[in-house]
Amino acid sequence: MDVLELMETKVSAFTKTDLAIYEYLKADPEGFAHKGYDELVEDLGISPSSLIRFAKKLGYTGYASLQYQLGVDLERRAEDSREKSIGQTYSDFILQQEKTIDQQALDELATWITGASKVYCMGFYLSNLPARFLSVALRALHGVDADNPEYDFVMRQFHSDELIVLFSVRSGEQYREFMRVLAKLPDAERPRIALVTMNPKHLLRSYCDSVIVLPSADSVGRERIAIIDNMLYMMFNEMLLTKVRELTDQQ
Repeated sequence: MDVLELMETKVSAFTKTDLAIYEYLKADPEGFAHKGYDELVEDLGISPSSLIRFAKKLGYTGYASLQYQLGVDLERRAEDSREKSIGQTYSDFILQQEKTIDQQALDELATWITGASKVYCMGFYLSNLPARFLSVALRALHGVDADNPEYDFVMRQFHSDELIVLFSVRSGEQYREFMRVLAKLPDAERPRIALVTMNPKHLLRSYCDSVIVLPSADSVGRERIAIIDNMLYMMFNEMLLTKVRELTDQQ
């Protein structure tokens, strides 16, 4: 079991500081493996002892041994990734998604879409590509009143029969305040929220009515992660649109 896998088995016992280190390491494992001790402490805004305690919780003698093992693990993962062709890598993720996606949650989301008075498809940066695609496809192919607003779009008066579909690969930090505002709305004004992510411990999941978790691309080289994330999102959209079409055909 490598460092990234080991962290996942320990995350439930992490303190707030541990979680900050965990999120940093997951977001930039290469940086964590190669940055100096002082630079990491400064980036994280923590005490040196916090970093040492985190390493010991994972079973290492200290920060240096954790960093060394992480470097070894990343090199091994890179070698494993290079052994596969691009086509094999994509094919493996597609098959994994078909096997692991929650079909009941997919059916539920399709039902919500067809019954909503308005659907907002949202995503930040690269995650906005599948959000934009879904909004266009819902309007053009199924006559759904769908929109793709900016992530910081001006708050408006919502209604409980509206739906927000949020694409957020890992953290969704940009939407945290937006979600807090929605959570305070009375039931009659609060729209349903569906989160589509690669992170089963996503920061925003507690604000959402439905969370659909897709396979993570963390095991491939960093240069491919964004491509595979969006490929999986696009495949998810195709699966969702198929469900929507089946429902609209029945109406």
